[in-house]
Amino acid sequence: MMEKLNPFYKAMTILITGILLSFNYSVILNMSLFVISMVLIFGFSDAKKSTVAKILIPVGIAAMSLFMAGFLHSGTVQTPKAGTFTSYNFSAMTSAATSLYNALQLSTRVLSFAGLGLLFAVTTKGEDFIFSLMQQAHMKPKFAYGILAAFHLMPNIAKELDDAKLAYRVRGVRLSAWSLKPFFAVLVNCICWSENLAMAMESKGFDGDDDRTCYQIIKKGPVDVVFAIVTIGYVLSGMIFFQF
Repeated sequence: MMEKLNPFYKAMTILITGILLSFNYSVILNMSLFVISMVLIFGFSDAKKSTVAKILIPVGIAAMSLFMAGFLHSGTVQTPKAGTFTSYNFSAMTSAATSLYNALQLSTRVLSFAGLGLLFAVTTKGEDFIFSLMQQAHMKPKFAYGILAAFHLMPNIAKELDDAKLAYRVRGVRLSAWSLKPFFAVLVNCICWSENLAMAMESKGFDGDDDRTCYQIIKKGPVDVVFAIVTIGYVLSGMIFFQF
């Protein structure tokens, strides 16, 4: 279901939601958005559950780290004075409650942004998103196809880097882990590939300034509008009614 949504409208909805969340400090809203994102990913998408689980591991570590940092360092430590144990206990409880609330704000904030990012990343194909930008956002074809070319060349770049490192090892040249020598060879090959690709596209009649027809039409429908209205409306309502 989530894969059928228009990528451009989905991206704009999540972007606006993220901007609204940057002005929000509600723990309930942050946590509810993370839970909703996980429900949509695991229940209404074809994303690989193992891949999502692996991504959530560093997210959980980051959230826990911020929780501990906020809980341990956001409170004010006070030294008790003689005869003031009652007031000190009350002050310590207040400080602990404030620290816990700040820690929850920080940790759930990470979870909410991570959930929204995962919702878009694992339910959207890169090519469909670029085609959607061309058709709905009217991105110029030369920029769109340039991004697609770089995207599809990434596996070749990684292989070329491995070949360059292997060539140095065959010649008996030892390189440190931070050596930039293999990257220069890869950079030269990337420039050659880009020139060859540009000439190939021009030889096929490609002109980045003219309007072009698309073999793959990315459709938009009422479901995309409903998804945007419900998501943004829920965040706005949560900012008003969720005070904790």
